[in-house]
Amino acid sequence: MKKNRFVGRWATFFLIATLVSATVFSCKENSDDLVKPKTIADVILENGQFSILKDIMIRAKMTDALRTDNLTVFAPDNNAFGKANIFSSSVIPDDSVKYFLQNHIIKNRTKAADLKVGDHPALNKANLVITKTDSVIAVNKSDVVIPNVNADNGVIHVIDSVVVVIK
Repeated sequence: MKKNRFVGRWATFFLIATLVSATVFSCKENSDDLVKPKTIADVILENGQFSILKDIMIRAKMTDALRTDNLTVFAPDNNAFGKANIFSSSVIPDDSVKYFLQNHIIKNRTKAADLKVGDHPALNKANLVITKTDSVIAVNKSDVVIPNVNADNGVIHVIDSVVVVIK
């Protein structure tokens, strides 16, 4: 009788130890299993509403820059380009495409609530004027219609028209 209890206790101990070990070692995180956050470039490349902006980004050879730097992008969607009668990136001359894209970008990740009213230098050194009226944020008179699209390397604010440089 004592021998059966002894064997039973050891069997129970080994069963519990095996289950605990299996649980602990099977819960190891594998970096291949993790979903990697999307960068600004990835969001633009994968969203059909940004097809014109995507083509501009590719033509400007700024895809890598929009994967690494910590930025805020004021991104016009296809409807915004349509308001400006731009239905293809080819309308923008090759020597102006990078300047055009940089006109929609400021350094550092800035959420909508943290955008300060006033002048902000774009990447191309042009002046972007941010205004706030009630709950509407505007950049050079382009309204932010979808704020705070988060990306791994910054934030995107979708705007309703193409940013025009105000002099």
